[in-house]
Amino acid sequence: MVNDYIHREAGRLIRRFGVQDPFRLAELLGIHVMYDFNFRALKGMYKVIKRSRFIILNGNLSDRDLRTVCAHEIGHDRLHRDLAESGILQEFQLYNMKIRPEYEANIFAADILITDGQILSRAGYDCGIGEIAEELGVDVNLAMIKADELRKMGYDVSAPYRPRSDFLSEG
Repeated sequence: MVNDYIHREAGRLIRRFGVQDPFRLAELLGIHVMYDFNFRALKGMYKVIKRSRFIILNGNLSDRDLRTVCAHEIGHDRLHRDLAESGILQEFQLYNMKIRPEYEANIFAADILITDGQILSRAGYDCGIGEIAEELGVDVNLAMIKADELRKMGYDVSAPYRPRSDFLSEG
């Protein structure tokens, strides 16, 4: 299963570097993070230019959204670098979770920003996914993705709603 690879890759990075902070991970991976304050609806992008890797973030985003988008773009680096190098990963596809690479990057971001234990320990206390997301300081859609992935792995986690497919595309 492809999702198993995504979970293993995110876990491997966290174990290798001992951090979950996406900005620190980008630095340790040699990915240049830059900010553009002229982006309107676009929250971020991943580009490979002459073998140099870049994450460009909308500098007008909240800290929470910057962390989410940075983790998402690291997902593209780890999972879809070949698409970025060939130019197939186009900006018009960004964050549309109906497109497989975008959904995979969101699974990766959820794994980087939220540990299994953070969801599982709270699920037993009848916490709603919105409460869990608020407590962890993450987007509720990422928390839903994480809960849904844990459910697919066989854990008894309620994921009552589906994440909105466009949650990262909003300006």
